[in-house]
Amino acid sequence: MARLSIASWMMALILSIGTTDGTIWAQDLSDDLHINGFVSQGYLNTTKNDYLVPRSTNGTAEFTEAAITFSANPMDRLRIGVQFMARNFGSAGHGQVQLDWAFGDYRFKDELGFRAGRVKLPFGFYNEGRDVDMLRTSVFLPQSVYNEKMRDLLLAYEGIGAYGSLNLGQGGELDYHAYGGTLNVSDATKGIWDDTTRATAQVAALILGLAIDQENGWVPGTTEVGYRNATNSEVTFPWVWGGSLVWKTPLEGLRLGASFMNGRFHYQGDLHFDVVEPEPDSARYSLTASVDETTNIDYVTVASAEYTHGNLIFVAEYSGEKIGPDKSNGWYGLGGYRVSDLFSLAGYYSVSYGRSNDKSGEAYQSLGLPDYYAWLKDFTVSTRFDLTSFWLLKFEYHFLNGVEQTNSPPIVEAFNEPLAKNWGMLTAKTTFAF
Repeated sequence: MARLSIASWMMALILSIGTTDGTIWAQDLSDDLHINGFVSQGYLNTTKNDYLVPRSTNGTAEFTEAAITFSANPMDRLRIGVQFMARNFGSAGHGQVQLDWAFGDYRFKDELGFRAGRVKLPFGFYNEGRDVDMLRTSVFLPQSVYNEKMRDLLLAYEGIGAYGSLNLGQGGELDYHAYGGTLNVSDATKGIWDDTTRATAQVAALILGLAIDQENGWVPGTTEVGYRNATNSEVTFPWVWGGSLVWKTPLEGLRLGASFMNGRFHYQGDLHFDVVEPEPDSARYSLTASVDETTNIDYVTVASAEYTHGNLIFVAEYSGEKIGPDKSNGWYGLGGYRVSDLFSLAGYYSVSYGRSNDKSGEAYQSLGLPDYYAWLKDFTVSTRFDLTSFWLLKFEYHFLNGVEQTNSPPIVEAFNEPLAKNWGMLTAKTTFAF
């Protein structure tokens, strides 16, 4: 993501662009400039395994977010918006102000409009509003679809999109959004990219150690190879494209949706390993492997259904993806009820599988690891208290089974001391919005 200097420059540009007759929009913008935002502080504590942030088993308040949004309509049918955000969520953000999204939106008519810039990505029903606590009861959206480690990547695309709403008469209404462009990875050493690199390198370390043993005629497993770190890491997306459809059905309160993304990304970096050979020489040295690889994103899909009736809401979403040779999937079902103006209650059951073709964990068992490394099952109960119209407080507890999305230890440690199968996570969060 762009840093504050670029974001400030973009805002200055928005406020000073001139029209064709030479007049500037600054006065019009000041008359119709809308500013809103929020500040939130959270806390989470897992009973056994580290999850979402490092050292969560010790309890952590590394869960701070603040955002400010500017939007304006400088002329008929034209809307301009920009959001700056600062986050501290484990290894993500570190409190730096970043450009979350910024785009221009021109709507010719209800059926057709265009957006360009850094545009919020249509992914499932809730990705575009995932940071707005006021929109939901839960602290975290179900991780089987809205993986928090993927938040910075899937928040917005950079490119151009077309959207609109089609009146189907007695058939309801159909909203669409199609786009093309790229995704921005500001730091390939954080979040999901660091997890993926680490997991891949740990497997490579085992294979490398066995190869050295075989080459020298040693007993397999006597050479110790450990992954140290990666440097010069860079992830780029030459292109992505996709879209979403949302059908507001004739049945009041029921809407159905589908979203899709296809693309390609390129990873390059240097992986560093420490090697210790067995006696009598006990040689110690370092190895570096350079990686330069392009991977296809065949599909990332979400199918969604939502039904609301009065203060009740029921939601179900299913996600599936194929990136390179790997397939994964997940789903959840959620129910919620607004008891009063003060209190809301919700619960969901969420399931994710790292490999769609190995939901029983046979591949992990063949390596000597427990089968529950293949899944994460999450039953969550959430409560929300609206203390005022601008201040809310949330508490929720996650009953977890499996470790598919956890912050896994190095693979050798995993063999010696596997992660716990059944565990829990307590989260709390308060938000002020304006």
